[in-house]
Amino acid sequence: GSIAQCIKAPPYGGDTLFADSHAAYHGLPPNIQDRISTLSGINDYGVFLNRGGVEMPQALVADVKARIPFGVAHPLVRTHPETQKPCLYLHGGFLRQEALFDHQTDEPLPGKESLKLVTELLKQHSRPEYQCRFKWAEGSIAFWDNRAVQHYAASDYYPHERRLRRVTVSGTKPY
Repeated sequence: GSIAQCIKAPPYGGDTLFADSHAAYHGLPPNIQDRISTLSGINDYGVFLNRGGVEMPQALVADVKARIPFGVAHPLVRTHPETQKPCLYLHGGFLRQEALFDHQTDEPLPGKESLKLVTELLKQHSRPEYQCRFKWAEGSIAFWDNRAVQHYAASDYYPHERRLRRVTVSGTKPY
């Protein structure tokens, strides 16, 4: 999970959108649920570090590389360890979108099929019926379960600043 506290809130915008990953999974057609039940993808911080051609500070890149394994496989559907509920488990900012594979057979999906499937799956978390919007105010705190939700920080507050303090609690390996 993660806990964030707002230190400085902009006068407008800067909300965080949370999407229910269980609802996103259950909202998929049954044939897609079946198709992704044995699929995994490679989560790669290199995808995140190279987003939009913006160069990250080298000290930050070195720190990330020292702390986080490069290219970790995760299932697209994970089981929540406490509730045992299935949920959609992917993030477009980290997933190598052309590299899905069947984790039972180790067979890769063809690149075009992988990209098409990931594109459809990523749309699920952006559906408004699966989201809630959290409005930050100075001193407010949000605590969420990274195993059950996706979050997105809206950056619609320019030229103002939003500053949060965040702690992330490590969890168990997804299954």
